[in-house]
Amino acid sequence: MSCRCSQTLDTGQCGLSRSPTSLINKSDEVTVNTPKRRLLPWGLATLAALAMALGTATPASADDGAGGAHADVLSITENADGTVVERLFRPAPGVTPAQLAQLLTESGVPNVVIREDDDITAQAAACKQGTARTWASSATCFVKWAKKGNPRPVIHFLDRSSAKWPVGRAVTEWNKASGIDSIYRAPSAGCASSAHCVEVVSANYGASGWMGETVRHLNAARTYHTHVSVYLNDHYHNNESVRWETSCHELGHVLGLGHNTSKSSCLYAYGASDVSKYPNSDDRALITRFY
Repeated sequence: MSCRCSQTLDTGQCGLSRSPTSLINKSDEVTVNTPKRRLLPWGLATLAALAMALGTATPASADDGAGGAHADVLSITENADGTVVERLFRPAPGVTPAQLAQLLTESGVPNVVIREDDDITAQAAACKQGTARTWASSATCFVKWAKKGNPRPVIHFLDRSSAKWPVGRAVTEWNKASGIDSIYRAPSAGCASSAHCVEVVSANYGASGWMGETVRHLNAARTYHTHVSVYLNDHYHNNESVRWETSCHELGHVLGLGHNTSKSSCLYAYGASDVSKYPNSDDRALITRFY
């Protein structure tokens, strides 16, 4: 069954509810309506503890990325049982993070937060490799997939998108990363019980401001994925190259990666014709490090 936007956040399925239930209200997060510098949803004490747990942390150098030039647009919801749903949106071409955040807020998406690039690159050294970055949670800089009895985690990407989206080619590229298996599955094939099933869905979601969305459900400890879904918006961009790199981009988020600071990676924050359709070597190395 393909995912629909009407499903609720606490079902453990798609999490695209527009109902603002069980929101996180953290004092160190700055919402889109506040004209202050927007921060990571980590306090300094949390970041320090994370750095100690992961090893020695060093500040990012000035040339690690263009501070303030990139930003993540997220919605974060904590359920009553402690589990968390995080939704990471990729702005459509020509849409700024601030514009996207405003559109999402106006459409009823709860707890929209902007994380600026200078905050992202200040993560502990263990959270990055060259230009690649992890998609950190509030507890760990890398959220893993369980092995489920396999030698390594197996992800079945169940492709319910239209033929416009080259999801299969993107899966092939991500399967070159060591330590985790990325397998393409047609809708009729379904997913094996020994694998994690990630549905990739496309539809015309209208002028929503986003071209791709990855929704991840985390366990209460915020260290493992329990379910992830990907949504691709047919409304934007008929350019095959941009759709290819957007497919690659969202699948990289599924595996645990955040945005790359280089256009040599499909995980660059914004889609454009001059952005690579492939992961770069830093992306693959970062995945290998954690698996």
